[in-house]
Amino acid sequence: MLADRLLKILRCPVTKQPLRYASELEKSAGLIPLDEMALITEDGKNLYRTLNGLPVLLSTTEVAAPG
Repeated sequence: MLADRLLKILRCPVTKQPLRYASELEKSAGLIPLDEMALITEDGKNLYRTLNGLPVLLSTTEVAAPG
């Protein structure tokens, strides 16, 4: 898990929205394994995977969230 203060400053590189931890439902809909941490934008439209516990916040790596 990321430190709370780090999560508070992370932003989506596309929309600049704050990020939060993705729920299991959001991860499964985005085809991300449930045991993997993922971050999602506040509006739930952009989902970001992690690599070794670190978020990969590149616009080319985002996964379109369902809906």
